[in-house]
Amino acid sequence: MSDERKLLWDGADVNTQESVQSCTGALVTGSTSVKGNMVGETTDFVPPRWQNVKVELVVPKTGYRYMKGVLNEKGVGITQFFRGARTIPYSGRSRLHRINKDEMLSRADSAKGYVELWEDSVTKYGIDEPKGAQAQLIVDPKEGYLLEAANWVYGDPANHAIHGPMTDQIFAHANFFVAKRLKQVEIGIGAGYNRAKRMWELLIDRQYDSITAPNPGISLSYLMSCFRDHGNLSPEEGRYSVKVSEERAKYTICSHGLGIYSAHAHICNVTVDHTDLFSCLWNTFGQPCIAPFLPFYIGINAVPEAMRTNAAAKVFEQLRLAVEYHPEYREDITHFWKIFDIHSIEESSALEAEVTVLIDSKKQDEARKRLTDFVESRCSQALSAASQILGDIESLPRLRKPTNPP
Repeated sequence: MSDERKLLWDGADVNTQESVQSCTGALVTGSTSVKGNMVGETTDFVPPRWQNVKVELVVPKTGYRYMKGVLNEKGVGITQFFRGARTIPYSGRSRLHRINKDEMLSRADSAKGYVELWEDSVTKYGIDEPKGAQAQLIVDPKEGYLLEAANWVYGDPANHAIHGPMTDQIFAHANFFVAKRLKQVEIGIGAGYNRAKRMWELLIDRQYDSITAPNPGISLSYLMSCFRDHGNLSPEEGRYSVKVSEERAKYTICSHGLGIYSAHAHICNVTVDHTDLFSCLWNTFGQPCIAPFLPFYIGINAVPEAMRTNAAAKVFEQLRLAVEYHPEYREDITHFWKIFDIHSIEESSALEAEVTVLIDSKKQDEARKRLTDFVESRCSQALSAASQILGDIESLPRLRKPTNPP
């Protein structure tokens, strides 16, 4: 560290508080994927953060349409991860000079274009993160990147690192820095190594299927199952610890810790053909093991109301709480949503074939309507099924003392 940077660091009000948020990310590109590049994450929250789980479509007057914080019509999909670091509050020009994720999504025509916008802003002004350290995993139809940064110095490229481009490979990570130069400002040793190890194991298990078997690599449904994985720890065991995936070699991605639990997961599956219509966000509105991955094509006209507000997330949060009283039904519920997701994927493949015909016939408006109707239908079916499951679980008796104990 230079003397100039050290003086800046030593003289600042250094932030050392670790976030309660924990994320596990995965990237699947090129020949390792069955269909299109994919990036995804599962995110752990402390209640009541589930209220923020929603999907918002933005069609700006200028720039590209995008879904807030995750995907744009050029097939640029992103995830974001917390990093614990000793950071310095920004004391220079206004934070308004920084470019946030949504601004970059509205302007980036590729993952590389997003990286260039991000790098310029981060070098000058640091990242737009209250706790001053984060990472993003970025993908487009061609390649992927890992970006990570810490607000420990400004006006200097030493405050960030870019890993990539990544093609024809998998990648997994969690809440720890990868770049050596950022390790020096990391709090402790970082967090999430066990979660990242478990994700690597699951992805590597399928990585070379494209070489050794007719099935070409990792499918969307398999990646969904990775985010539902409980590893070597049952959900009920996890309830006794605050952050179980950080303790005693416990390998679980879908976390059920006391107070901190996996609130949702999402996967961006981007396409080469008709990227502006078929690139799709698959999002859960609750704990991944008891919630479906619902499709949101970038080409739709609108997001269903329950999903663009927190109405859907509220139903799945109520279901999570109800299942805590009756964990014997968890596996059945997981199986139900697994099959629901497979049906969604199968129906989406047929839909895309139909919509392609409409596009070739120059019927763009009709193509968007078909995508919108499909998304509306799957969301409606999922919410109806979730409400029915919730009602069935809540109607079951909870343990009570006998009226006439022996």
